[in-house]
Amino acid sequence: MTYLGHPRLNFAGTFQSDAATVNNAQPYFDNDLFEPRFHWRMKLPDVNGLWNPGGSNALRLHDLRITSACYADGRTLTSKADDPALEGTVRDDDLRANGKFVDLDPENQLVSEIYGLRMRLLDAAGGQLLKADYAVAAMDEMWMRATLPSGRGDPAAVYHSVLTNLEWADPLESAILREIRDTTDDGTLSIKFNMDGVEDGIEEWSDDLTYGRMVGSIGPYRSGQPKHWAGARVLSPVEGAPFHHAPCRVDGSGIVFVDLGNSIRASTRGGPLVELPALSLAALDENGTPEVLAPLDGIDQGFYERTAAIVTARPAAGQHEAVAGRRLAVVDDARPPKVLLAEPHDGGTLHADKYVFRLHPEEGHDTATVDFRAFRFGQPAAHTDIALGTGEESDVVEFPRSVTTDEQGRARITLTGRDPGHPRPMLDGLTVRIPYRFAARPDAPSGHLSVRVFDRYTGPERPTWNRDVRPIFQRYANLYPVMHDLFDLGNYHHVTRHGTYIRRTMLAPLESPNHMPVTRDLSPGKRDMIVKWLRTEPAPPVMEIGSPEELRAVLQQAVLVEQATVPPYLAALLSIKAGHNVRIAETIRGVVIEEMQHMAQVCNLLNAVGGAPQIGRPGLVPTYPGKLPGPVLPDLTVRLRKLSREHVKDVFMAIEQPDHPTVDGALFRGSVIAPDSVRLDRSGSVLEADDGAMRALEDWFNRAEYTPQTIGWFYNQIARAICELDDGGSLFTGDPARQVSWPDAPGTLYKVTDKRSALLAIYQIIEEGEGSPHDLDGDGVLDPDEFGHYYRFQEIVEGRRLIRNERGAWVFEGAEVPFDPAGVHPVVDDADTYRLPADSPGRRESVACDESYTNMLTALHRVFNGHPDELDDSVGLMYQLQVQAKKLHDMPSGDGDTVLGPAFQSPGVEF
Repeated sequence: MTYLGHPRLNFAGTFQSDAATVNNAQPYFDNDLFEPRFHWRMKLPDVNGLWNPGGSNALRLHDLRITSACYADGRTLTSKADDPALEGTVRDDDLRANGKFVDLDPENQLVSEIYGLRMRLLDAAGGQLLKADYAVAAMDEMWMRATLPSGRGDPAAVYHSVLTNLEWADPLESAILREIRDTTDDGTLSIKFNMDGVEDGIEEWSDDLTYGRMVGSIGPYRSGQPKHWAGARVLSPVEGAPFHHAPCRVDGSGIVFVDLGNSIRASTRGGPLVELPALSLAALDENGTPEVLAPLDGIDQGFYERTAAIVTARPAAGQHEAVAGRRLAVVDDARPPKVLLAEPHDGGTLHADKYVFRLHPEEGHDTATVDFRAFRFGQPAAHTDIALGTGEESDVVEFPRSVTTDEQGRARITLTGRDPGHPRPMLDGLTVRIPYRFAARPDAPSGHLSVRVFDRYTGPERPTWNRDVRPIFQRYANLYPVMHDLFDLGNYHHVTRHGTYIRRTMLAPLESPNHMPVTRDLSPGKRDMIVKWLRTEPAPPVMEIGSPEELRAVLQQAVLVEQATVPPYLAALLSIKAGHNVRIAETIRGVVIEEMQHMAQVCNLLNAVGGAPQIGRPGLVPTYPGKLPGPVLPDLTVRLRKLSREHVKDVFMAIEQPDHPTVDGALFRGSVIAPDSVRLDRSGSVLEADDGAMRALEDWFNRAEYTPQTIGWFYNQIARAICELDDGGSLFTGDPARQVSWPDAPGTLYKVTDKRSALLAIYQIIEEGEGSPHDLDGDGVLDPDEFGHYYRFQEIVEGRRLIRNERGAWVFEGAEVPFDPAGVHPVVDDADTYRLPADSPGRRESVACDESYTNMLTALHRVFNGHPDELDDSVGLMYQLQVQAKKLHDMPSGDGDTVLGPAFQSPGVEF
């Protein structure tokens, strides 16, 4: 027995499908191309994060009412006066997390599964009658049930499963539940949901966003029956009939049950079903001519919610032979009757009981079994051949091309996953759909197996955050922004702070609602690597550079760190009105130029060790508000704002915060080498360097200990790696012709050709801002014209120049650095092109500014990838960008009294 019979309990109402939609778009899996707008709800024509970017993937049983009880004797009752279960509710468990909707893969979203659902049946007074676990089940029989005003189809589907771990009330006062309990022989119940009408708000906004309609039934389960389909006959729509497939079952007394719950079209999204003519059950002869057997009883207004649209026919005793041996059909009452739904010509039904699988090509995770059941006219189809595949599937899944059923119409095969070889750069593994069918019906697939095979993955002996863990967790932070309200998975501090919980959830059973990630799309190999990293003592390592390849990857991050500081500084600089706040403008302009020099310097470093700097798209372009790239300053949010002392203090000084290292346990304050120990030519090539000074510099890098994840620490790790990896110059394999010269740059843009020039270049970056080692308290030497960036910004905040007083102390008591707020354009905070209405003048001008920014990045990419002679072109584009940005200051933002400003965006995803 199954839900499709008597006894049975029916329910109907509302559920919530809080689907997380950002992960539905495959390009969004690329961390380098992800943009903040992908976390916004779609506002066409901007697709953004689709219809529910803030979804939690939760399945919530919102307002489900028990609508009727169908007893074994055929009675159907609806009042709580008849049974305490009636007019009761179906609810989630209130003692654990909600169940989850889980897609298999962004390339196969039509077999979503329900994980971790625990259900309760309550009587009308709220007393618990039953608690049970819903076995993981996949969506089946999806079709477009209604047509929306725009012409889009509105989908409907079914979930068919079993309830296990049953906890019955004692005493159990409900007669219908006692019948169901006493009829099942496996401590298991059969359950089916019909789902449709989920409001996505695309047509127009609705307060019912994410809510839809659920109608279902619960009945007994007998061991040996399929768990994820009715194990029944199936009536399929004939061509042109406005129906969908309908399961059909004949019980031992000859009653025929037809499940129309997912078969009849709806008039509107989640609205009433279309009006039906009188319907009857018929048997078809060899020519397809129907013989009407009996009317389908129970079809009336409201029957969908009341009985889950399961109807019955009671053929006469003399018609039982026709029911058992001929094709069944549903016909209307026309004369002659018209066939609307019918069994296939051979009466065969074939289905895999489980048809969604995740495989990982390592022992213990690389195989799965598939159980098929075949029936003919409702009876087991013994010794029947089943064919699988088309011959064109990827070879990452090994499976037999045919199998034959046994005496009970059963057949079992094994799927074996092979390493896909990472064919999708941003997605793990590959998905394969394998059709199956009766061999005698080669052109009529009965269904598909959906298999995801993860890439083979062997974690490193010592995983690190920067190389191994952060790219995975940053992807989850991007794809599931709702998690950010709890903690940021892209933040090392947040992850390690919650490490125990994260580890426990990753190791939770896949069926648990607490399992993380909720997408179940992390391979066992990567999961084990992350767990291993979380268990590292005394603390999970942030970054270790053990090979030239890793050094090049970290240097690319350094390029991005330097690139990321320019737009916020430049946005503040450009917000200054012409002729106002002149001293402050000079200060910020000087820092901007030095940051550009630092970026150029890191590009020279990367080229020198055989790398190729990536600037602009395709690749990461820093976005705002956001974090600095790589593993530095994870708790700092960098924003685009107009000039203010508050902004300079909170963001600019935080970026440039000095970090005096300790050397041999003592705080280091002072210079490492004297300027006259190195002699350069105008192009930035090192002509001569004192050997003792170079040994002292290398020794200092290897002994200096910075606070982890500061910028000074970051560059010190790079310097140490260069010292360790360079063996007699073998590290510096890059083409010297790719080195860029900038004679007019502040400081020196070193041409990097060896360890000596590389360490000098890194030392200059640290000295000019990021963790300056200079002493401001009297022990060291500091030229007031060479203050680190932090101290130059602090002059703006303090309103005075930094000088050494008569006692030798450095104090902010010099000339005034005046700030006039009226001399600043009222630029909107965190300007964003995609916040502006599509096709508005502001959007067009902001897009033009973004295009100038994109062109400048593209030009810089060429400069540092073999075209150093084109540096002047990129400088010209920088000026064009500033001109375009200034034009935005003349345009109102539509947000109060503010004006537009440059967004510094470079879109990488187009739909």
